Amino acid sequence: MSVVVSPPTAPSWLVEVPLAHRGLHEAGVPENSLPAFRAAAEAGYGVELDVFLSRDDVPVILHDASLARMTGTDVRIGQLTAAQLAEIRLDGTDAHIPTLAQSLSVLRDVPVMVELKQPRLRSGKLEYRTAAVLDAHDGPHCVASFNPVAVRWFRRHRPDTIRVLTASPLADAKLPAAIRTRLAELRDLPSVAPHAISYDLDGLPTPATDAWRARGGPLIAWTAVGEDGLRRGRELADNVIFEHVRP
Repeated sequence: MSVVVSPPTAPSWLVEVPLAHRGLHEAGVPENSLPAFRAAAEAGYGVELDVFLSRDDVPVILHDASLARMTGTDVRIGQLTAAQLAEIRLDGTDAHIPTLAQSLSVLRDVPVMVELKQPRLRSGKLEYRTAAVLDAHDGPHCVASFNPVAVRWFRRHRPDTIRVLTASPLADAKLPAAIRTRLAELRDLPSVAPHAISYDLDGLPTPATDAWRARGGPLIAWTAVGEDGLRRGRELADNVIFEHVRP
């Protein structure tokens, strides 16, 4: 089991405002698009979104490292510049792959969880470039990642930024068993010192998350899908990242 530490004080919005998973998306409104972000903001929800770097080191929004699922173009996001990515349509609509700066411009007043897609075991340009964009954003926001290295970078270089450690049982992940256990059991809490934990709803509850909550640590469940998922998420956590339902 993880070493349980007392969490830093989290802002109230982190548990009070549900987060739309990749925006408020539906047929004709693609995930992680400006229309999905606008819809969430207009409905009063926060947003969880995903950040990669383009070839020219611009933080851009997409969940997958490959463009294939959302665009039909079989190329990795890091192979194209932000300008090239802006020309590619999402899921057959007029929406394009936005930059983080563009996304934040339509999410000025609602909470934003910026999940860093950092596959390496060391920090680098992704954290630095993302932080530079967030420095200019006055709205409520936090950074999150499965990778404790990415969250730890913010603890060291942007200590005032709200940090969230994302985790799950990771049973199917292509990782050594020891690393899967370390992540699932939140063993990096002491070094990351997150303000909240975001944990896979399908894996809740766990001894590690129960111990975290017993210390007053906020727990966010992802992803609460539909009414049943929303109900279960609210039973087991303090807030939810949701889709295909309106909290």
